[in-house]
Order: sequence, then C-alpha cells, then structure tokens
Amino acid sequence: MHDRIDLGNPDERNQAAADYVLGVLNSAEKAQFEALMAVSHDTQQEVEEWREHLDILNTSLESVKPSKQVWREIEKAVKPESSFWQNLKFWQGASFASIAAAFLLVFVTAQGPNLANMEYVYVVKNQEHNPGWIVNASLEQNKLVMETVEPDNVPKGKACELWLMFEGMKPLSLGILPKSGSKEFSIPKEWQDKLSKAKIVTTLENMQGASDGWNMGPVLDKGQWSSRTY
Repeated sequence: MHDRIDLGNPDERNQAAADYVLGVLNSAEKAQFEALMAVSHDTQQEVEEWREHLDILNTSLESVKPSKQVWREIEKAVKPESSFWQNLKFWQGASFASIAAAFLLVFVTAQGPNLANMEYVYVVKNQEHNPGWIVNASLEQNKLVMETVEPDNVPKGKACELWLMFEGMKPLSLGILPKSGSKEFSIPKEWQDKLSKAKIVTTLENMQGASDGWNMGPVLDKGQWSSRTY
C-alpha cells in the first residue's frame, strides 16, 4: 500500500482494515489507521469482520512442517546476494500449506528489525463527534500530514483552521484543513523539540484564515497528540 491511506474513501478504508488484520501495513499506515480505529465504531467493526473472514485460514488449512529441503531453500532465499524469485523452483510439487508456511517465514525474516519511529497522531472530530480529519506528524520523516475523513460542512465563505498551542508562545497556525484529500508540509526545526507537548486546536475562520494567533475564531475542537513508537 501507499504511505497514506485515503480514509475518506470507504473502499480504501475497508481494504486498510483487511491489511491491518493481515499485518502488512507499514508504520505510517498503521499509525494513521489505528488513530481512526480508536474513535470510529464502524472501523472497529470492519476490523472484526475481516478477522472473522480470515480466521478460516487458521481453521481450514492443515499444519504442515516444511521439509529439510524447504528450510535449505529458505536460507538461500533470504541471503542478501540471493534473489528470492530465483529460488522459487523448490516450490514445484510442494503442498499449498507447505508453501504458505515457507513464504510466511521468508516474509517475516526479510522484514528485519525496524528502527524506532515515533509517530504523533491526532483525530480532529467534526460536529457529529466523528473523525473529520487525521493529523499525523513524524519527526523521523520531518513531515506533518492532514488527511480528510468526514469534514465538517461549514458555512459558505468559512473554513476550519488548525493550530498548535505551545505554553508561553503565540499560537502557530498549521493552515486551513483540506476539504478533501490530504495536505502535508515539512515540520520547521524550531517546532520539533516542542511538538509532542503542543495542544491542538481547530477554529472556524474566514477562507483566508485568522489574522494571527491572538485573534482566532470560535473553537470547534481541541485536544492533545497520541503517540506510537514502531
């Protein structure tokens, strides 16, 4: 999958639920999806349904211990100088369960250990108290992304503006939240050591946004980051 999931697309969101159950989402996708799942009953239900669908793989396939030849070929396949696809000949004649077991081991082994990656996530709720946007910040990637889920229907000529509130500092605008799709930008260096402690506020503004951080419009939503380490 791509690094960003279009959570506003029901089909892509359902596919993400399946990939989450299978464990194939990368760290950025997993953080984004779990942030939505934490506050969305529908998303939680989709995950449970996929778990039920995929559980048949645990109950209908007989467990088969790979042969010594399979283990030898696995060792060859996972060596850096060896191409995995050049080692598929040993699959010919093998049972489906044996192939599945071998491929799963290769997949897990090939992933290797990942460096810890801190992701900060915030769910901006809409007026119905459902997820309106997902805001994801990664210091490792030096990137902040706003992802549209179910945005508010604001009055004509109005828009939702996102702010970071630092103690003892003037509020910093992250700009207008997108009405669809996603929006991203690099995190300024002066924000990085303070980002995790910032509060997040969403206000209702004119299309051009507030004149400055001391003259914000009505507050629609506020809260703090949740963090995940991978």
